Amino acid sequence: MSQPGVLLDRDGTIIVDSGYVGSVDRVEFIDGSIAAIAALNRAGIPVAVVTNQAGVARGYYGIADVEQVHKHMIAELARHGAHVDLWLFCPYHPDGIVEAFARRSADRKPGPGMALAAAEALDLDLAASWVVGDSPADVGLARAVGAKPLHVGPPGSAVTGVDTFPDLAAAVRFILGGSTVPAPHQEKAPKFPAAKFHRADSYGGAYVAELARAFATVDLEQVSRAATVLNAAYDRDSAVFACGNGGSASIANHLQCDHVKGIRNGTGVTTRVQSLSTNVELFSAIANDLGYEHVFEYQLQSQARPGDVLIVISSSGRSPNIVRALDWAAAHDMPTIALTGFEGGPARRRAEVSIHVDSANYGVVEDAHQACMHLLAQYVRQSRMTPDAVVSQTF
Repeated sequence: MSQPGVLLDRDGTIIVDSGYVGSVDRVEFIDGSIAAIAALNRAGIPVAVVTNQAGVARGYYGIADVEQVHKHMIAELARHGAHVDLWLFCPYHPDGIVEAFARRSADRKPGPGMALAAAEALDLDLAASWVVGDSPADVGLARAVGAKPLHVGPPGSAVTGVDTFPDLAAAVRFILGGSTVPAPHQEKAPKFPAAKFHRADSYGGAYVAELARAFATVDLEQVSRAATVLNAAYDRDSAVFACGNGGSASIANHLQCDHVKGIRNGTGVTTRVQSLSTNVELFSAIANDLGYEHVFEYQLQSQARPGDVLIVISSSGRSPNIVRALDWAAAHDMPTIALTGFEGGPARRRAEVSIHVDSANYGVVEDAHQACMHLLAQYVRQSRMTPDAVVSQTF
């Protein structure tokens, strides 16, 4: 007997739609989406992904790239006890430039092709099934096959006459009739500045207030965990590597100073700390010959060993070179610490220890990261001193 199922859009529903996501480094799961899929799994409801991938027809990436993204998503879902029963995508678009895919297709949403294929493969009763997505094309697909459309997205993006939810987690709660699905862990950070200022003193006061608000969002338990990781590394004479781009690179460089010279002052502790952002000759050679996304990973491959520590500093948490370095470190038994801001990106989720600043202002995030870097160095230093030495030393 046919059964109800859930057909999920991909970009904008399960992962962030950052525009033609054709590589693993651009995959960012929307908060709560993995838990929502796991809840459907536990309820015994088949789940299929149905996604238009016009980037193939437009020449932005190939079929193999789409499959690699899905392979990565499958692994991430599995890590959290979730799975998708069927992955379907349509690479065709009539305005494409790649001849093999430049045509119309009934598989392209809102066409019914992928839904019909899912129904056949999973024995679905489409009239009793749901299509969940963030665009009118997803609603059109549902209506084309007689399924129930559910729209997800921010306020103002609703489709007239269709039940709308802020995210997949909320939509799945509705599907399951009240079953518990974890909601997103936080609201989006407030914009700063939200209006134009005409005096520097008033802007300064507002900036300080935003910095205080943002720093108050830092989970100090994560700071404590980071300190434990660093102290343990120094106890076993492991190396610590830091990296970042732009302003975050300067924090990584400053970290090397404070964790080599600063910690030794008054303790005699010698540490092996290196910024991967500081050697412009090596950095530019790797970027020029292999690509900017490899600049940190390549250095780790040559210099890091199991048990060494990687600290990444990234306001967005989405920089490909940062994400690649984290993934390489994790695969080679290196503890990892991430300092992130904005929504945190993949770096926030992939690091073992995540020090996150809830702000959408680069200056505020970087100021808070610098403070976290300083306080970690100072904590480690004073933790290795006698009480009398702490009182007599300048920090």
